[in-house]
Amino acid sequence: MEERVLKHLYPTLEMLAEELNLAGFTCRVVREAGELRFRGARRVSGQGLPAQDVICVAGPEDAAILRGSDHACVTTTPVAGKGGCILCMNRTPEALLDALLDIFERCREMEVDIDGLVYRGADPRQLCELGAALLENPICIHDDWFVMVARSAELAEVMPPDYVMSSSKEFMPRAIVEDFKNEGEYLETYVHRTARLWDATPQGPRCLYANLWEGSVYRGRLLVVEHRRSFRKLDFALAELLAQRALMLLDRSRSGQDRAYRSMDDVVLDLLNGKTPEPREEGQLLAMLGWRRDDRLLCMRLESQVQSEAGVADHALHSDLFQVFPRGYILFSGHQQCVLLNLDRETLTLTMLRHRLSPLCRDYCLYAGISSPVRGTGELHVAYLQSRVALERAFQLGGERWAIPFSDCALEYMLARTREAMPPDHLVAPELYTLIDHDREKGTQYYETLRAFLLNERDIPRTAEALIIHRTTLLYRLRKLQAVVAIDLDDPARRLHLLISLWILDSGGMGG
Repeated sequence: MEERVLKHLYPTLEMLAEELNLAGFTCRVVREAGELRFRGARRVSGQGLPAQDVICVAGPEDAAILRGSDHACVTTTPVAGKGGCILCMNRTPEALLDALLDIFERCREMEVDIDGLVYRGADPRQLCELGAALLENPICIHDDWFVMVARSAELAEVMPPDYVMSSSKEFMPRAIVEDFKNEGEYLETYVHRTARLWDATPQGPRCLYANLWEGSVYRGRLLVVEHRRSFRKLDFALAELLAQRALMLLDRSRSGQDRAYRSMDDVVLDLLNGKTPEPREEGQLLAMLGWRRDDRLLCMRLESQVQSEAGVADHALHSDLFQVFPRGYILFSGHQQCVLLNLDRETLTLTMLRHRLSPLCRDYCLYAGISSPVRGTGELHVAYLQSRVALERAFQLGGERWAIPFSDCALEYMLARTREAMPPDHLVAPELYTLIDHDREKGTQYYETLRAFLLNERDIPRTAEALIIHRTTLLYRLRKLQAVVAIDLDDPARRLHLLISLWILDSGGMGG
């Protein structure tokens, strides 16, 4: 069965052009962009072009940046690019950007409202009522037998007479079914994966439909009847999102879930805290995200450097994180933003993560802790702990090191676990204390010589250069110090113990 990837309300270029015109801007599409959907807009700047799914806003001074580029754009003057383009004359780039951001914000709000219903355990009827309010037209959902699963109340006003009742089941209005069945092209409507328009009989209303697919299996259809207002292009994307969420609700109903439903955040929090959710809940979460159970995952925690009550900045950051990590799962809990990333679904190195986090940490005054990769949801609690340890270390260090990976503080964490058993200085190799005492009494430099030798991986030329001594002097010191303390420097375990001991001594007994 195909994986179900969670749909988002991302508009196409044509949808954006129509919404801009409805908002009072006079614009037209001068280059098509196909079915490419956009998750945000950004003003073109000297910092380079954004990702392909972020639409550029450009003025006359930006023509050179976009010349020959594949990026889609909204411009106030013709641009010789290759990507899709909306031309909007007699408007400033700033006004266009504000209008586009309003459109994207409205899309996000609609998606949040829909998911809020779904994750709180709403039934399909409530989803239809919300969808009807957003689309300003009545909605119904039927299964593959034309049995009405749910409908908005207004549908009965549009088509009151022709409902067939069988037991407690309500069937689709006969007028719509017959019009569909008598149309020679009707069978083609079963194969569509995107929302389409259906023109019924000349005297009947037009319908917008989105099929409910479970993998390769047709499960039913969401139908929007044109009644209160004409369809807009954005309605197609909204119908597709509603159809997918409707299928999620039908899956829940089919599995007998009549009890209170827990949200995705509840399931994720269970995994982060080492609790085992019900297999059905975890399976639904993975299906919605398009993840596999054994994918490599990474966790990041972000928190403000200044403690305060959650406010507008936290919600703005939450929104920006979705822009920066569109394929991640972002959770806001307890003054912290938690970001889960699937490293098998997108290639992200530690350097790339830091590059993406730096502007956010700077603009929102944040510290960030980054876990090491873990294998599968069963180890997410480990990644969650690692990100907490790294975040705490970032707060301890302060300064401008905003994002700390767990790998940078793993040694400190390991040694700190032994603190209750014995003081850190009792973990230090005794040979080092012997050399320190010998240097103090005899005026030698054996401790610093051994330290430089180990830190330079026993490389003679590099060590001599670091100590600013001749190679012969270095070899002489190494022979003499091993006469004071007999250490087998060819033993990897002994070298590891010595290196850890040096780290403890350098950090002041793990206090730094």
